[in-house]
Amino acid sequence: MLFLQELKKIVFSISYVLFLIVIVLALNSQGVFHFSGGRISRPQPGGNYGTKHEEIPEIIMPAALEGLWGEFCQNHYVTYPIGLIKNVRLNDREQAEIAEIISEITGVEKDTVLGAQADMADVGKNEFVIGMDGNMQIDSEGNIVFSQEDNANDTNGIIDMIETLITVRSDMDYSEFKDLMQRVDDILGGGSDYSAKSLIGFGTVPVSYEEAVQRYDLCLSRDKITGGYARLFSDYAVAMVMSLLPVFPAVLMCMKDRQTKMTEIIYARKISSAKIIVFRYLAIMTAVMIPVIILSYISNSSVWGIYDGAELDYLAPLKYDLGWIMPGIMIAAAVGMCLTELTNTPIALAVQGFWWLLDMNAGFRSVSDGYALFRLAPRHNAGEMSYFRTQDYIDNFSRLTANRLLFAGLSMFLIAVTIVVYEAKRKGILYGNFNFKKAISGLGSRRNQSEA
Repeated sequence: MLFLQELKKIVFSISYVLFLIVIVLALNSQGVFHFSGGRISRPQPGGNYGTKHEEIPEIIMPAALEGLWGEFCQNHYVTYPIGLIKNVRLNDREQAEIAEIISEITGVEKDTVLGAQADMADVGKNEFVIGMDGNMQIDSEGNIVFSQEDNANDTNGIIDMIETLITVRSDMDYSEFKDLMQRVDDILGGGSDYSAKSLIGFGTVPVSYEEAVQRYDLCLSRDKITGGYARLFSDYAVAMVMSLLPVFPAVLMCMKDRQTKMTEIIYARKISSAKIIVFRYLAIMTAVMIPVIILSYISNSSVWGIYDGAELDYLAPLKYDLGWIMPGIMIAAAVGMCLTELTNTPIALAVQGFWWLLDMNAGFRSVSDGYALFRLAPRHNAGEMSYFRTQDYIDNFSRLTANRLLFAGLSMFLIAVTIVVYEAKRKGILYGNFNFKKAISGLGSRRNQSEA
């Protein structure tokens, strides 16, 4: 009875309708309801099977150096320090530090590096003038070429200099290179492609035919096709909304009793605090999980027709909903209930939002990062064809399990704390007439008085 009452409070509210709209819009923006256009087919010899990232120093070092040199010349560095893009411009001292790092990597003198950067900057400023002075021509294919008579020597000199500045010295050790690139990341404020963990992004290599066939066979044998699509949905669902939005109904439910003057009536009931909190928590979980399960099946069913006759796992969406998505919902709802009861304020919205933003900052730099133990939203997918990464999922399954169990356990702990706090408030042991918001404003008033 109590469970149904709590559930009705949630589902028959305007805020819940808005909650559902946001979920649908957020997931639709990721294309998870239109998988039918990405049919998996067996690879054929001689085709292009995509790329992958491997930590191969001989590939990573020159590629990373070339990327750094390009950004250094423009003094325009792209980073993602809080999960959002940030364009960084360095001052002269910081640019000099980058030049020193490039010098250590290439063996070219620091002053030469700075001089070359200045020359390249001047070329950029005078690009329009150069383009109009008659020394460049457009060939039959529309490409701009230098006039050999006037600019051949200058052009060759610039090319030779650039080649020198993007060539890693022969005795450079990879561990030393990683340390130097980490220094670059530190100067940029973090979140760049040059951090030690992100350098693997420069190690792009083609996928072989044999690897492509192995991926395809795993999709059929282990995922039974639908598992890969369910995993892709779960990845986006947790990262985009389900590790954040459930905090809203949790906070609103706990705040609603106070706003409607129902707190004293509930406190006076004989029902235990544990039942009140547990049933409320279960109501929130049910209200969130039901649309998640429905949407996951809408997503997955979009591909059933194009794999007619294949062996499909029709329980795959439900398995991933319960194992991957639900722990994220559990922790967001638990944080919302615990902090709201503890402070009598909606501060949980800010706390969960900040946590979510920090977690998004971790981004998807590598499989290792995506499955880190304390990731609020584990990441596995890296694009539309990520269901091919079944082997990565198998290799990291134990790490994912540990992560999801950790957050499920933490959620139970927070609910236990919420029960204790709620019971203490009912008995008048905690707070009594004490109000968290008044206490905060009182601290500010006393600080102003002392300053006066």
